[in-house]
Amino acid sequence: MSTNDIIEITTWFLQFDADIPSHVAWPDKVQLVEAEIASPELNQFMFRTVGGPWRWFSRLSWTYQQWLQYLTQQQVRTWLLWVKGTPAGYVELLKHDDGSVEIKFFGLLPQFIGQGLGQPLAQAAVMLAAQWQATKIWLHTCSADHPSALKNYQRAGFTLTHSETTQEALPQLNDGRILAADFVYSALAYHAENAG
Repeated sequence: MSTNDIIEITTWFLQFDADIPSHVAWPDKVQLVEAEIASPELNQFMFRTVGGPWRWFSRLSWTYQQWLQYLTQQQVRTWLLWVKGTPAGYVELLKHDDGSVEIKFFGLLPQFIGQGLGQPLAQAAVMLAAQWQATKIWLHTCSADHPSALKNYQRAGFTLTHSETTQEALPQLNDGRILAADFVYSALAYHAENAG
């Protein structure tokens, strides 16, 4: 049985105000590659795996069709960070109607945290957003995210614009939604209907 923790969450909104990086120095056998084909399985996996330890919950209930619609009908781009051929993290950018680009989701899989990849990934995210002709580059993080997230974003050149405090029902780590059964069943049904 799963329950939620109702806790007070502070969400910080930040905007990039520094010089756009001109290049990113990746360690050997590390590369960032755009996933150019919309893949709900891929984005759902990265969201759940990167966000699981921090109890990202906003998309845990999304079905395959919701992911597919989001990835194909919005201006969304996704990049995967690879270390020695292994997925290590990702960046999801969302371009809004006002031309601003939000670093919507960003992070590393748990086993790659603490290896010096976070700052280069943040720099790359800013470069990619700028190359997408962003009128503004922004993101948000919250007090339930990685303890160093806010500090790391500020170190990368983001400045705080405002914050909000809300009460949120965060899933516990044993919450069945993290296993994404609704997504799996809806994906199987979608592929069965569209096989051929």
